[in-house]
Amino acid sequence: MVKYSKALRQRSRKYDKITQEERVQIVQMKENGSTCREISEIMNKNIKTIQSIKSIEKKSEYADLKKALIDFGFQKIMEMQQLDKRNSKIIGKQASKLIKEQLEEKTSDFWNLIPEQKKFSNKRRIIQQIVLNIVEKVQNVTHKTNDNHYQQTTIITKEEFEEKKDEVPNILIEQPIPLLIAKAYYRLMSLFIPTKNFYTCLQ
Repeated sequence: MVKYSKALRQRSRKYDKITQEERVQIVQMKENGSTCREISEIMNKNIKTIQSIKSIEKKSEYADLKKALIDFGFQKIMEMQQLDKRNSKIIGKQASKLIKEQLEEKTSDFWNLIPEQKKFSNKRRIIQQIVLNIVEKVQNVTHKTNDNHYQQTTIITKEEFEEKKDEVPNILIEQPIPLLIAKAYYRLMSLFIPTKNFYTCLQ
């Protein structure tokens, strides 16, 4: 009976690091009929590592769970109208709370997406990855929305206003304007004309 050294026994319980090229080679050898033990001996890799490789494309066992929780968290955060979506710390704190609640609830839709052997393990790193993705997604949408709003807003220059400022009194007199709109208009005009002159022209 072959006796394994302590170092070899310890190694057999660990996974070896595999490059993408080695991964492709292992998959191709399996497709050609080589056994995991044969591949392990040829490539000098732990047989446990060889057995774990199922496809060329590396897929996290948490992939489906991550995607579902990222979509869920993003949707919930975007529905929170009072939340400052420009502040990554505030978004992260709220997202972390949402994700932890879902992972701790055994009746949630996400519980079945957790790998069976990992259901009761510490998921701190996975939660961090999910939260970072949610924060990035929310801020990307927020920045894009702000950029579009800026592009659609017409900015009047000081020179353009000077050309049309004589029309201001007539516009205000001839057409009824709601009080809030009038106040906003006065405030905008005051940015371009000294206060004294502006109110003089409105008299």
